[in-house]
Amino acid sequence: MTLAQGEFQADSAVAGLQAAYARDENDEFVKATVIRAAGQADAAMEDGDALIFMNFRADRAREITRAFVNADFDGFARKKTVKLDFVMLTEYAADIKVACAYPPASLENTFGEWMAKNDKTQLRISETEKYAHVTFFLTAASKSRLKAKSVF
Repeated sequence: MTLAQGEFQADSAVAGLQAAYARDENDEFVKATVIRAAGQADAAMEDGDALIFMNFRADRAREITRAFVNADFDGFARKKTVKLDFVMLTEYAADIKVACAYPPASLENTFGEWMAKNDKTQLRISETEKYAHVTFFLTAASKSRLKAKSVF
């Protein structure tokens, strides 16, 4: 991304997406496309450029964000590093210290908390692959244990 190199090139973001759709790619898996209108300067990233990173999948977003903003990043070799004005859509990890467009909200009295405070039992069932999501989302991303909660 920093070197403006990609498998494809397009004159605009819309043209790039249309070409990706024609290749049967969906929004999540658009192949690297350099956006550069004919006659325009190189699109490589330079110090002082701004990047607004909008990825909802935190697992991928953490690594990519760290590659851009952490000087000591060693997850893969970087051919070029740039000093960006970087904004992440939401907090991908608490240890990533950059601007965040939508910081996390502190939720209180979630459904699970309310049930526990009122001595109600809960049964949350999920297949193995999604059990962490059930716990994570129903506790508003809190890792705290609720009273009378058992994990099977």
